[in-house]
Order: sequence, then C-alpha cells, then structure tokens
Amino acid sequence: MNIVLHTLIAAGVPALFAGFIWLLGGRISALVRFQWLLSPVAVGGGYLLTHILISGMPPLPPTDATHWLFYFALAGVALAWLAELPADYRWLWGAVVLLALGWMTVLGFKPLIESGYWTPVGGIRNVVLLSVATWLLMVLVAPNGEQEQGAGLPFLLTTLGGLSAGLIFYNKSASLGQLTGSLGAILGMGVFLGWLLPAFRLGRGAVSLALMLMAWLWAFAYGYAELPAHFLALLYLAGVSLAFNRWQPLARLHPAAQFGLRLALLLLLAGIPLLLSFRAYIAAQSEYLY
Repeated sequence: MNIVLHTLIAAGVPALFAGFIWLLGGRISALVRFQWLLSPVAVGGGYLLTHILISGMPPLPPTDATHWLFYFALAGVALAWLAELPADYRWLWGAVVLLALGWMTVLGFKPLIESGYWTPVGGIRNVVLLSVATWLLMVLVAPNGEQEQGAGLPFLLTTLGGLSAGLIFYNKSASLGQLTGSLGAILGMGVFLGWLLPAFRLGRGAVSLALMLMAWLWAFAYGYAELPAHFLALLYLAGVSLAFNRWQPLARLHPAAQFGLRLALLLLLAGIPLLLSFRAYIAAQSEYLY
C-alpha cells in the first residue's frame, strides 16, 4: 500500500471512530450521562485502532517493548474511568495511577535494564523520574478536561501531539512519530466536535488518558530511539503548561488570552526543539532506528 495512503488511513480511521463516539455522547440524550465512560473509550479505542493499523496486533506476552503501548492503552481506559470519581475520592485515582505507572515503566523499559544499557542505578532513577513526571502531568492537567468546554483544549492537545510527532520523527523513530501523530489526529476530532457542540468537554478521564499515552510515546522515543533527555523534559513542561490557566494570576485573564498564552508556550517549549531536530536531521541525512 502507498505509504501516504497508509498514513492517512492510520490517522483518519481512528479519528473518525473517536468522533463517532464523542458525537454519540453529545447528541443522544440517553447517552449524555455516560459521557464520562464514552470519552475515554474514544481516545483509548482510537489509539488501539491506530496501533493495530500501524504496527499490527501485538502478541501477548509482548515480544517487543513497543508492543506494551497497546496494553498500556487498554489499562489506561480503566484508569481514565477511575479519574471520574467524586472529588472526595480522587486521591484514590491518584494513588492507583502512580502505582500503575511505576509498574508500566518497569515493564516498558525492562529490556534496557536487563541488557545493561541502563545501569541498575540509572534504571531505577529513570523509572522513578518517568513515573513521577507522567503522574504529575496527568494529575495537573486532568481537571482542565472538566472545566474547559469547546474547541480550545482539544486544539492545544492536538498541537502538542503534532509537535511531539515531528520531534520524535526527526529523532529517528518513524513508527513512534506516526503513532503520536495519529493520537494528535484523534484529539483533532475533538476540535471539530468543540466547534459543532460548544458545550463539548473532553472530561478528566479522556485528558488524563491522552496525556498518559503521549508521555509513553515520548518516553519510548527517549529510551529506544534518540530523543535527548532535555527535549523529553521540554515536552513534559509543554504538557504541564496546558494547566497554567488555572494558576491564580492567569485565571483572571480573558479566556482568549489564556488560550493564546498556552499556545505560545507550546510553540516555544516543543516547537523550538522540533526546529532544531529538523535542522539536525537535514544536516545529517539520518536513517531511522524503526
């Protein structure tokens, strides 16, 4: 199959699936009350379709580290549903997510630890840092999913996905970059729904799941491709910047100003590394690891 057509299918079919699920929850009155269940299914199910279309159905147990991403997405849907617990019990979600992320990180990077590529001390450090950074990203930004309505937040998440995809692609992982770009396309369908349905909300669960998947793709690009650690840190900061509108000094700004500021931060934190990586890629005429 033509590579361009394959890429379009891998991005378009999951995005259409997600849009259909979101539309059901927004248009059918009997399903509106179940939007908290449907929205994570839109994101998680869309990613699962993407993974199958790009890499095929992964075996169980996985024979390649990147196969774990499929099963992490499955587990992530359940974690996303847990994110919708009443406020008094959300500490339980936070605790479960932190434990799950630690377990997932060990599974995902076990080959690097067992092979000696990561030393025991370095492996423990990386597992802890990646788990805590992803947990903070999810916990800090998830509330935006229930507080913001319309196309703004989906657009910012889509932008983050697109910039991340380019950055990963130009740091020698075409497959991980394609997965990230397709995840961005799924979230892009939320932009369309936000314009169509002004009261549209992604929800806490869907936002936390989208960021968890994005963070795993960043982390795998760091561990298994050539994404530098400082670029990885900038991607995490770019993700956290989505929550800056809830910081008290910025909360008083007009929503348009809040949106513009966060978009500028995304372009600064993720766009500049992308530009630098693109220039290095062109200069070196690199070949991909995957």
